[in-house]
Amino acid sequence: MQVGFLGAEASGKTTLFELLSNTQGAFLSPDKANTAAVDVPDERVDKLSALYKPKKTIYAKITFVDINRLSPGDRDNNNKSLNHLKLMDALAIVINGYTPGQDEKAMTNELDFCLSELILSDLDQVERKLERLKKPQKANTLAGVPEKEVFEKLSATLEENTFLSALELTPDIWKELNSYSFLTRQPMFVVVNLSEEASASQPTGLQALEAAAAKRGLPVVRMYAKLEKDLQELPTDEREVFAQEYNLPLDGKNTFVKQAYATAGLISFLTVGEDEVRAWTLKAGSPVREAAGVIHNDLMDHFVRAEVIHCDRLLECGSEQEATKRGWMRSEKKEYPVQDGDVLHILSSK
Repeated sequence: MQVGFLGAEASGKTTLFELLSNTQGAFLSPDKANTAAVDVPDERVDKLSALYKPKKTIYAKITFVDINRLSPGDRDNNNKSLNHLKLMDALAIVINGYTPGQDEKAMTNELDFCLSELILSDLDQVERKLERLKKPQKANTLAGVPEKEVFEKLSATLEENTFLSALELTPDIWKELNSYSFLTRQPMFVVVNLSEEASASQPTGLQALEAAAAKRGLPVVRMYAKLEKDLQELPTDEREVFAQEYNLPLDGKNTFVKQAYATAGLISFLTVGEDEVRAWTLKAGSPVREAAGVIHNDLMDHFVRAEVIHCDRLLECGSEQEATKRGWMRSEKKEYPVQDGDVLHILSSK
C-alpha cells in the first residue's frame, strides 16, 4: 500500500512523514520525493505470533511518499511535485492546525488550495490531450465513445471545480483512462496537524474545517505530529508518563494507518503456521480466490477451497483443533468475500 502526502508550506507534512516512517526526511524539491516503507502495526499479528511462535513474523507493508510543498501560483513546480503521487492508493492532505492564528478561514483556504491544485494538475493533462486531438489524425474511441467527446467531458467537469471521481463514465471507459492516473479520482483524506495546546482548547475553526471536509466527502484525522515525534525519541516508560500528562490521543501511527486503509478500501487477511505468521493486504470485498493469488499465483490458478476463521475466534479458542471442534473453522468456495482479520488456509490441487 502507498500513501502520498501533500500540503502547503508549513503544513507539517514532512514532520508527519518522519513520525510515521521513523526516518529523517531529506531535502525536498519538485523533482524529488521522500519515500519510506515500514511495517503496518497490527496487534492481531503480534497475538497470533505469540500463539504459533513461528520462525518468521511478517507484517503488511505501507509506503509513505512525501512531496515538496505546494506553492500558490507555482503551477509548473506544483505539477512536478504532484506527479510523484500518480500511483498512490490514497492521498493524505495535511493541514496546518498548530500555528497560532490558524483560524477557520486560514485552514479552509489551505484545504481549498490543495484540492484546487489536484484539479489543475488533472486539467493540465486533459487540456494537453485535447490540443493533440485537434491535429489531423485517425479518430480513436474509448470503449466505443469518441475520444474527443470523453476528454471534453473530463475538461468540463474539472473546469466546474469538480473532482473526476464525481463524473459518471462506464467502467470500460475508466479502464482505458487508467494510464492517465488522474489525481482527483484517487481516494483521499485530511490530516489536521495540531499542537499540544489543542488539549486545552481546539484551534479556532477546527470543527468548521472538519465540516467543510465532510461536505467534500473527506474524512479527517487529528494528529499531533511534532509532539509525537519528540516523544518517540524517549524510552517507552517516559513516553507513557508524558502521554498521560498531555492527556492527548497520542496513537497517531495506528490512527493514520487505519484511516489510510479505510480510505483506500483495503483490508488485511492473515496466514498462520509454524514457519510463518503473516499479514497480507487485499482490496475490500475481494473473493477468496483473489486472496489466494496475493499469496501465490499457483494458489489462485489451482484453487480448490479455503479454510477460514476470523482471528478473534482463533485467538479465543487457542488452536485450530479447538476451533474445528467448536465448528468455527469454515470451508469456503472461491466466491467468498474475504473479511478484515480473516485467517486463511488455501487448499489447491497443486
